[in-house]
Amino acid sequence: MKRKTSRITTIVHRDLTESVVTSLKNQGVLYYQIEAGRYPVLAKRGLWFFDFYQNHAIIDMPVSILEIICEESSENFLISMIRDAAELNIPGHGSVYSESIELISANQNFYIHSSKEIKKPIGFTGLTGIFCVLPRGSAEPIAKLLLQNGIAVPTISYGTGTGLRDRLGLLRITIPKEKEILKLIVHSSDIEHVLDFMIEVGRLDLPGRGFIFEFPVGHGLLNNKVSLEGPKQAASMDQIISALDQLYGNMEWRKKSNQFRISLRHRNYFEGVNLVLNCKEESMEFVTSALRKVGVTSSTISLKRMAHTGNTDSMFTPAREVANLLIPKKNLPEVIEVLNGLEFFDEKFEGIAYTMEIPRAFSYQSKKSNQK
Repeated sequence: MKRKTSRITTIVHRDLTESVVTSLKNQGVLYYQIEAGRYPVLAKRGLWFFDFYQNHAIIDMPVSILEIICEESSENFLISMIRDAAELNIPGHGSVYSESIELISANQNFYIHSSKEIKKPIGFTGLTGIFCVLPRGSAEPIAKLLLQNGIAVPTISYGTGTGLRDRLGLLRITIPKEKEILKLIVHSSDIEHVLDFMIEVGRLDLPGRGFIFEFPVGHGLLNNKVSLEGPKQAASMDQIISALDQLYGNMEWRKKSNQFRISLRHRNYFEGVNLVLNCKEESMEFVTSALRKVGVTSSTISLKRMAHTGNTDSMFTPAREVANLLIPKKNLPEVIEVLNGLEFFDEKFEGIAYTMEIPRAFSYQSKKSNQK
C-alpha cells in the first residue's frame, strides 16, 4: 500500500536543538528522526595583505538534522512552527524544507503527523536539492568551493557504503567504506551547472568516487551564512541577502547560472527513484544482501535515532539504520515484493520505506553502462 505524504527536514545549530524538540512535543509530533552532522563555514581572514578570500579556512559548525513524516496539509504549519522555534530568520541558525514522498509502509499511520492546516506556503519555492555521497574526507574541498562562490551552505553527515567497492577485487582496498553525505539546496535554475561543477570537483566520473542526484524540494527557508567574517557596515552580507529574499519573495534574483563555466563534457545522467529504508540497527546489511538478488547492488547506510515524544512506550526501537538506494522506477515493484517476503514492515525489522522521485542522477556506473 502506498500513500502520498511529506518529509520535513530541519537542520539547526546544535544549541538550538532543544528549542525545536520542545516545540515538536508541544505540537503533538509523536515521532521524529535525528542525527548529528555539520555545516562548514568560511573562517575569518587573517591580517596579512595576501590572505585573500580564496584562502579562507573551513570551520565546521555542529548541527542536528531532524526529519518528520507528515500529512501534506501539515507542511506549512510545521515549517512555520520550526521557523519560529529556531529563529531561522537569523543567518546561521539553520534551514527547513519539505519534500514530497510516497510512503510504502502506510499501515503505520501513527508515524505520520497530522496538525493544523495553513494554506499559505511558508518559505521559498523554485528550489532543488542535491544529495551527494563521497569517500570520507572528500566533502570539504567541494564544500569550500560552494561557499567561496556563494552557491549554498551544504550539510555534511556520515555513512557507510556497499556495492561497487565489494566488486572491485584488489582495487577495493583503495576505496574506503566510510562515506560522507553532502546535501545542499539551490535555486532550480542553477541545478544543471551546480551538478556539473560538483561532478568535476568530486571526480565522480571515476570508479569508487560515489554518486550524486537531484531531488525536488517543495518549499523552505535556507541558511545563507557562508562566512564567519564580521560585518564592516551596519548589516552583514548574510543579513542583506536574507532581507532581499524577503523583499522579492523568492530566490530568483540570486541565481548563479551566469557565474559558472559551461562544461563541454557530456554527462550520462539517468533517472529513477531514491528508495529510503529505515529499520532496527544491525538489520540493514541482511536486508540489502537480500535485495542484491533483484539487482540492487549498492546503498549508503547511516545511523539515526528515532525519538518518541509521547507518554506511552514507543512502537520503534530508537537505534535505527537508514539506507538510500537509487534504483530504476520499473524495478520498484520487485524490490517491494522482496521486502514483503522478508517481513520488513513487521516487528522483526520495524521497517519503514518511502520513495522520492529522482529526475537526474550520475555515477561512474551510469557512464559505463551507457557506453555499453
